[in-house]
This record gives sequence, structure tokens and C-alpha cells, in this order.
Amino acid sequence: MPGPIAVIVAMEPELKHLADRLDQVSETRHGPWAVRHMRRGNLDVRLLCCGIGMINAAAGTEFLCDHHQPAAMLNFGCTGAHTRDLLPGDVVIGEATVHHGAFHVLETGDIYFPEADYTVTGETVVSNERPCDPALVAAARSAAVGFTPDPWPIALGWPKDIPHRAGRVAAGVVASADIWNQQPSRIDMLHARHRSLCEDMEAAAMNRICGRWNVPFLTIKDISNNEYHIVSDLQGDIEVLPASEIGRRSADLVLRTLDHLDRE
Repeated sequence: MPGPIAVIVAMEPELKHLADRLDQVSETRHGPWAVRHMRRGNLDVRLLCCGIGMINAAAGTEFLCDHHQPAAMLNFGCTGAHTRDLLPGDVVIGEATVHHGAFHVLETGDIYFPEADYTVTGETVVSNERPCDPALVAAARSAAVGFTPDPWPIALGWPKDIPHRAGRVAAGVVASADIWNQQPSRIDMLHARHRSLCEDMEAAAMNRICGRWNVPFLTIKDISNNEYHIVSDLQGDIEVLPASEIGRRSADLVLRTLDHLDRE
């Protein structure tokens, strides 16, 4: 594959699960950005931790696209489930992303969510939903054959009323916004509106910037919490995100996907 493959992640504990399994060549710094130059087989891989949230995600993606001209960009990390059957330890291949926080609050208080491109004084506002690159999705699906994510540790928040099991791999829409949703009725609404399987705070911003640069993009997420079964304590430090587990299973599938791309 010509050009490096960029991998961008929100948090260092997530990125560590991949970085520890690649060969580091060097590190470059530009302003706030530290990019680790890595190798995996014949692949040149660039790793960046951008920070949490849509603004950090967009800024980090823009930097990578502008300064490193990647042939493709991958994102992975933890997410919250949008369905009752996706449980901690499951992995989602993002077929598309949607910015679910970009809507209009009408005079009536009703929410209007634009379903397609529209214009404001001649300027085009593009659709909030964007597909991930089909070839990268296909590569991840192939890499997932024979892959069973490790079971989520019972002591770290496995639902008491559900038999413990190994992780599963699904594919669908990843929803993004600077919002952590806990109310089941709202999560149901988001799932119904967007067909979303999970939510994070970065992937849709990354996908949008990659689209402007014509860089193929893929996100792979693992489930860290399901608010239908266990309500997260969001006061103070968020202990629902154990560093030893978040991003580990999606990193496993990213590594398999990199190996698949290296063989092509």
C-alpha cells in the first residue's frame, strides 16, 4: 500500500494496546502532536493520540492528513452500546459513522435531524452520516474471520442477569458526539433514527475530515459499557473505563486488519 497507514485514537491507554505490538522506528513532534512511526511487516504505520472529543479528533485527523499524507486512516477504541445485546467485550466494525449531535431544535422544541445535504446561504452542509471506506470494511470483515474477542472480566462490569460469554463481532453504524447517553429511551431513539450500534466521541469527526482529504477511513470499536444493563457512574472519575480493557479487543482486530492489508 503506497503511503503510511495512520492510526488515530482518543486515549493513550487505548493506543497502548496496539503500540506495544508494533515495532517503533522513531517519533516526531509538531506543536501538540506526537506521532510514533511504527512498522508492521512491510507497512509503515503512524500512531497518534488525539485526545477525547470531536474537536480533538478533527484537529488530529487534519494534522495527519496534511503532514503525513496517509494512504488510509484507522481508528479504534471504546464505545457505549446502542442495543441491548451488544455487551462489554464485543467489537463493532464501523460500516458508517453519524454525527448524532448535529441537529436543529425547532421553535416547538421538536428535534429536526437533516437526513441529507442542505445549503445555508449558498454554503453546502454535508450529511451527518458518512460511510466508511468499503475496501477497508471488507478487509476488517476478512480479518475478523476466526477472531473471537476475549471475554470481558466479570468483576469489571459484566451484567449480572446475563450468562458470561466471549466477545462477538458485529458491523454497523457508529454514532459520535460530545455526549454520553445513559437514558434508555434516548438510546432507543438514536438507534431507531441512525441504525447505530454504539456511540463514541470521535469517529464521525475523523471520517468527515478524511472525506475532505479523500483518505479512506475505517473505525473499529469495542464495547466498554451498556447503559441498558448497568448505569455508569459519571460523577468525578469514570471508573467504567478500565485501562487494561478499553480498546484492547478493537486493537486486536486492527492488528489483524493491518496484517490482512500487508498481504494484499
